[in-house]
Amino acid sequence: MSQSQWFAIGFSDYGDFTNADMVVFWIDASGVHHFQDVHTDKVGRLHVDAQQDYILTRAHASRSVAKILFHRKFDTCDPNDFQFDTGTTHITYLMGEGRINDVIRIDVTKDVHGLQRVQLLKPEIRRAVMPENTWSFEITAPQVVVPDTQTTYWWHVAQLPVMNRKHHIVKYEGVIQKGSENLVHHMEVFHCEVPSNQIVPFYSGPGQSEGKPKELEACRKVIGAWAMGATAMELPEEAGFPLGGPGFSPYVMLEVHYNNPTAIKGKIDSSGIRFFVTPTLREHDAGIMELGLEYTNKMAIPPHETLFKLTGYCIEECTKVGLPESGIFIYASQLHTHLTGRRVYTKHVRLGQELPELNRDNHYSPHFQEIRRLPKPVRVLPGDALITTCEDTTLNRDNATIGGFAITDEMCVNYVHYYPVAALEVCKSSVETRALNDFFAFVNKWDLDPTNPKAGDRANYQSIRWTPLTSLLLKTLYRTSPISMQCNKSDGSRFPGRAWEHSTKPIITLPLEPPTRVCGARDSI
Repeated sequence: MSQSQWFAIGFSDYGDFTNADMVVFWIDASGVHHFQDVHTDKVGRLHVDAQQDYILTRAHASRSVAKILFHRKFDTCDPNDFQFDTGTTHITYLMGEGRINDVIRIDVTKDVHGLQRVQLLKPEIRRAVMPENTWSFEITAPQVVVPDTQTTYWWHVAQLPVMNRKHHIVKYEGVIQKGSENLVHHMEVFHCEVPSNQIVPFYSGPGQSEGKPKELEACRKVIGAWAMGATAMELPEEAGFPLGGPGFSPYVMLEVHYNNPTAIKGKIDSSGIRFFVTPTLREHDAGIMELGLEYTNKMAIPPHETLFKLTGYCIEECTKVGLPESGIFIYASQLHTHLTGRRVYTKHVRLGQELPELNRDNHYSPHFQEIRRLPKPVRVLPGDALITTCEDTTLNRDNATIGGFAITDEMCVNYVHYYPVAALEVCKSSVETRALNDFFAFVNKWDLDPTNPKAGDRANYQSIRWTPLTSLLLKTLYRTSPISMQCNKSDGSRFPGRAWEHSTKPIITLPLEPPTRVCGARDSI
């Protein structure tokens, strides 16, 4: 590292180089090392912190490289310092040219910079030992010519390897073809819940196209999932996803979400998921459950919103009929949105009392969707409610963002990984249809917006002339209206016993006490 260079590293809420917490390191003409706790303002200019919280432990520099070791408290209570938590951390770094003796008011937006997303504070979890008889196989796309459209959900039916006895999946990971890293947004492998002697017709094509075999409707039980940024998922030593054995259908369906915003032509992809399985069975069969909002255009986010809340519910009545009497243990969680998601969390409610949250990411990035192990499994009982909220920003959008499958649409989901496996596969909600239609009729009459009962939800949302008052009315609708529930089994059918279209939201009568903020705690990075 020459004396005409300097570098800085730090943290910001979403990877921006404005309003960032950083440290800067340089060597002056006398060869003296300088290290300062700094921050950037809203236009990217550096300022020295009045409170110096970063401590340099060691530094070594040569002409080609510099190495520094430093530490800081997780929470310094300095408003210019980033507060670390168990969600996503955006690490920013940059290099500048020119001798400096004072970092004040340097504009860092003009320098070479980069970004790395990590979960910096991971729970300490003992890794399960893989049995010696563990083996692996892959379910991958068959040389798919990726369509030159922005969003494609590709479905591919495949058969599992022959497993005459029951096996457990103990680990799985994404297998991304080289060159497809920016095309593959997320993937899932679904088991087809049909009798073992029933043939599921072969299909490999767009999942949204007409004419697909109706038998694919039974292929909805998730056995593996991957999203952009995710690493391998290792199951706890007490659980595994069941595969094979007598009566188990060999058919699965791979779904790959291709995001191709620049309409690249002729790209061939064979990405998929690799599974590690063993005939040495663990104590419990594991499963994956979907929480949050339905994949539907009944939801929308108005334009020019800083943080707009969308909430999906898994209500008490659904967990009562869908979970075993002794409950389930959730050990991992994957939060999922598309491009506007900025903050996601799931609350856990029992008899009106709010329990510790199931998962939260206050600095969520749709480009870093890890499956995250929880510090310890969380027990969910029949009659509990799970409330998933996404906070989205649409500051740069001029019309409503609608719920749906396209990358420019939006989703709000938490895929929870749990054991023992239950019949409940999907526990999600949407605003009640009648209440939404009443909203469209009201804005038509009150604000003369050209909504029409025959136009459909997407067209109606996009025909509204959005104002702060209209956005407030939509927030009020979502907060106060009844909901429609998807309380579904793995074959796609709803649980019987009640009409799920007009359901009441869970009520928190005893909120969880907010955590006490302890400044200068001993923990540090």
